[in-house]
Amino acid sequence: MQVDAFSNDQTAQRPRLLFFAPERSNSAILRAYDLYLDVLLRDAQFHITIMAPNGSPLSKRAKDSHLTFHPLSEFARKLLLRTPQLWPILTATRRWRFDVALSHVGYACRGLGAISTRVVGICHDDAIEDYSAADQVAVLTSTVADFAADILEAPPPIEILPPPYICQFNAITPMPEVKAPLRIGTSASFVTGDGLGVFIHMAQLLKQSHPDVEFVIAGAGPTEHDMKELADQIAPFIDFAGPLSVKELAEKIDIYCLPSREAPYSLALCEMMDAGLACVATCTNGAMDILKGGMVAPLVPIDDAFMMAVQLQELLDDRAHIERIKKACFERIREEDFLEDQFAARLHAMLLGEACPSSGW
Repeated sequence: MQVDAFSNDQTAQRPRLLFFAPERSNSAILRAYDLYLDVLLRDAQFHITIMAPNGSPLSKRAKDSHLTFHPLSEFARKLLLRTPQLWPILTATRRWRFDVALSHVGYACRGLGAISTRVVGICHDDAIEDYSAADQVAVLTSTVADFAADILEAPPPIEILPPPYICQFNAITPMPEVKAPLRIGTSASFVTGDGLGVFIHMAQLLKQSHPDVEFVIAGAGPTEHDMKELADQIAPFIDFAGPLSVKELAEKIDIYCLPSREAPYSLALCEMMDAGLACVATCTNGAMDILKGGMVAPLVPIDDAFMMAVQLQELLDDRAHIERIKKACFERIREEDFLEDQFAARLHAMLLGEACPSSGW
């Protein structure tokens, strides 16, 4: 699909932005694409061209939004990945010129620099070293920003730009009656690195000191069969509840546990904080920033089922402390750091090469 980039004077005056988005199936990344595109379309400051795989959700969205769309073939993607310096020369992109390219992957930054005045990279994971060729990079957490200064000889300017969160709940989820057992839960996509094995081992340990506590795991995915087999062996009391909505999970548990070992940022943690649940998380980069280094809610070492059980045992023995953490989580997710307007202002400043507004991160 091609739309004339200069169909009227108003369009011609807007900066030309290339939105490079090569993913076609990863649901988390596809949601991130939509988030950034929503902000850019809402303020209408750019004339946007989308480059994405043909048949991907973004190709349909480009058509529905009447945006210029250039299909990204699998050959072009592999060419860019392996020989980025040749990519603009060997493909039709040598005829294009943009004021700014927004790249959601690091390997594309060098090639996109040949057809764009500026390249802004969005690092969705911790692989900041892939973005050395960008003119500016947005990272999700302060830890990654610090890491960039240590591993890159001449790092591009780094901005900490966590995704915004739009709250869905109006009140803190109430605790059950004093005599009712408390319920500890988690949610996951059942993939490597989600820490569900740690959660299951933690449940086995905690059940010995608190036999009344209940455990829930929500979600579905590739490792589900393996995790159920592990639970059958050491923690058969765990309820595998399947996919649940945020509201359904919030109503089903009292304490939310994030056991992940790889969570650059956790939407699930934000959702449970929004519902006013007490949260406990491993010290991943995202959780460290979201929970302010443990000042909002407890953090435990990664892959340490014993310390997770110890922390949760302390909470189970002190319901008043649980109530304090619930309130702290509920208030934290409503702070300025998570506002969509601040995210939009800082993203536009990056794309336009202006000074970014201050942030609490």
